[in-house]
Amino acid sequence: MSIFNKNNPRRAALIRGRLIEVVYFAAMGDALNPDDPYTMSRGVLVAALEQLGELPAENDLHAALRYCAEKGYLEVAWRKDGSGTFDQVRLTTAGIDLYEGTLHDKAVYFASRR
Repeated sequence: MSIFNKNNPRRAALIRGRLIEVVYFAAMGDALNPDDPYTMSRGVLVAALEQLGELPAENDLHAALRYCAEKGYLEVAWRKDGSGTFDQVRLTTAGIDLYEGTLHDKAVYFASRR
């Protein structure tokens, strides 16, 4: 299943899942930010998604981040400069629970955890 296939009905759920998964693995591994291991900068997130070959279009990325923020899975530091972009994301306890399977959301799909 590809996040780039616009006809895929699970596309948005796959993008949301991949975002949470990338931040989760960074937080649980060698922390990129020792002062706050659950936080990831925009640059690092984009680079990680690029390296995985799964960087969605910017509007899809922002839509997925907005959904995850509204649900409380991620905190997003949106820029207030009219650009519509963000500086960093932070994984919340709800995001950890979702990835670890103690919380469920059919609108977030983790392809690696079938």
